[in-house]
Amino acid sequence: MTAVLALGVSGCRKGNDVTSSQISVPESSVGKGYANSMNLLYCASDSFNPYAAATEINRRLSSLIFDPLIKLNNNFEVVYCLALSAEVSKGICTVTLRDAQFSDGSAVTASDVVYSYNLAKASSTVYASKLYEVTSVSAADAKTVVFKLTRNDPYFVNLIDFPILKSGSEQRVNSDSVSLPPIGCGRYYVAESMNMLLQNTAHYGNKGSITQINLINAPDAESVSHYVEIGAANMYYSDISDGNIQRMSGKKATVNLNNLVYIGMNDAYGNLSNLYLRYAISSAINRKQICSDAYYNNAVAATGFFNPAFKAVSSVQNIQTEADSEITVENLEKIGYNSLNSSGVRINGAGHALKFTLLVNSENRMRVAAARTVASQLSNYGISVTVVEKSYPDYVASLASGDFQLYIGEVMITDNMDFGSIAVPGGSAAYGVGTAPAPAEGEPVPEDTVSPSTTTGVIEGFYTGTNTVTDVAVVLQTQMPVIPLCYRTGVLFYSENIENVKNSSASDIYFSIDSYNIKK
Repeated sequence: MTAVLALGVSGCRKGNDVTSSQISVPESSVGKGYANSMNLLYCASDSFNPYAAATEINRRLSSLIFDPLIKLNNNFEVVYCLALSAEVSKGICTVTLRDAQFSDGSAVTASDVVYSYNLAKASSTVYASKLYEVTSVSAADAKTVVFKLTRNDPYFVNLIDFPILKSGSEQRVNSDSVSLPPIGCGRYYVAESMNMLLQNTAHYGNKGSITQINLINAPDAESVSHYVEIGAANMYYSDISDGNIQRMSGKKATVNLNNLVYIGMNDAYGNLSNLYLRYAISSAINRKQICSDAYYNNAVAATGFFNPAFKAVSSVQNIQTEADSEITVENLEKIGYNSLNSSGVRINGAGHALKFTLLVNSENRMRVAAARTVASQLSNYGISVTVVEKSYPDYVASLASGDFQLYIGEVMITDNMDFGSIAVPGGSAAYGVGTAPAPAEGEPVPEDTVSPSTTTGVIEGFYTGTNTVTDVAVVLQTQMPVIPLCYRTGVLFYSENIENVKNSSASDIYFSIDSYNIKK
């Protein structure tokens, strides 16, 4: 149950003192509009190795050079690539490989998959975090890979999108001992000049009209900004993780991210373990306004715990995306907060006021804006919220020590849709969950009290086959261990003259490059 934090980096490694004034663009890449070529940014001093690349632009390019076993489309649905099939049974995932070749003509084998898995696990990439359920990987034969898992996860297949490279090829060097790109089996390969990608004619998939991708060296954030601004690159992607976005003229496509923004609660504080108070806070929030005001519409309002793009549970997710005053007041009155004090704050019969602090990382301006919007919205219903902004180290320290009441958090839900990290006590980001004091021996648990054990039981039952993913969606919404606000989205900008850009996804920004048409 691992929470994954994704950080996007556009420029090259720190310490590179090359500026945009020193950049040269391949002569054929600007202004001529060849129908069989396009222009993308890269960092020449960074690696093409997907497990060693330090820059976001090179990591994204790697999806063109190295195919995975599977990839996910923009609705988080599995699309088979090197894998012909993948089945999970009794804690074992068996993958059968298709006939495929690396760009040097050699066959892709199960041993190459095992080798690439070991590179992924040893790396500091998101792939290492995704593979947390795997205990071992082996090649049963040349075309069969066996993953042994810690549990029978029906959605484990969603996680095997790590890039496959030829065994040992990441260690290649030329006669001058300069590292060469690893050998991949993707739609393109790196040309000898190292400043372009060429179509891999040995690839098993459809061959599109783009046979050459010219690479423009953008060694730092300044140069990336410059080339995007002047339109030298045909495409530019940003996950907007830092709140800053470099826009380019032309068209754009929304890319769904599995990054949930939510309100976390300290079960041990006051009435926050009361379900009706949680329901009231949730229904008082206008999620659409948070998406527009805090995230500038680079987010989609949460309709439940699962991403709205994930269709498997869409029929049971019914959290309203706009505030509902009737439901809010009804839930507040259920727990006795029926009047307002002189400050306009709701109080119960004992005079206890609904006043909370809301902790947020001061270094993320989007979450700060979200926190302030939440505080303003809750004040409309007599719930007083004071936003407390702390630096990231102090923010994390407060969460770890339990020194908070409410907090704004963001977590990347792994693509197997595992919410244990934030919903189950002991999860890597389950701050405040399950901290409420247990009732005295012999005393029943009030029905209106959140029950982490219920959530835990249903999630565990999903992995034993007792419960369905729908059961998980329902118990999360019923128990509300956190209050989901929205899912962030990324954006892919591309030139006006490019047509048929379809289904770009976080798994592969260039998902449909074989269908691109570039008008002259």
